[in-house]
Amino acid sequence: MATVGLDRDGGRWTLDRKRGAGPYDSSDPDTRRIWWTDVGVHQNLTHAVHPDPISGAHCWLQKAINVSKAGPNDKHGDVRVDTRKSMAVYRQWLGWTRSAVDHSPDGTRRPYWLKRPLKPVREAYKLPEKPWGRE
Repeated sequence: MATVGLDRDGGRWTLDRKRGAGPYDSSDPDTRRIWWTDVGVHQNLTHAVHPDPISGAHCWLQKAINVSKAGPNDKHGDVRVDTRKSMAVYRQWLGWTRSAVDHSPDGTRRPYWLKRPLKPVREAYKLPEKPWGRE
């Protein structure tokens, strides 16, 4: 199983790979058959969450604005994130959202007909009478 290190300095986080993947024992026999070590890089960590102004769901509306060439001490898979900046972007975009309670045409959070690999029960689509945080 791959291992990473997490270091924090205020709102700045660094994720660096300590060990790649490999076989390990578990209740699933396939975990003993892992022959690769590279598990890739989780690029999603480099972007702030952007709530969609209409649905409120996380949407991939961002662009990377500070990608730099690897330095002499950087390794494949290293990720550095300033969560304070990410939170500021999130709060800005959250301010542009609107409550589905006020704008849903049928009282649901999303269309039930929309295909999903793991579709929740119909009751899970129903919106509350008042949005969270309203008295």
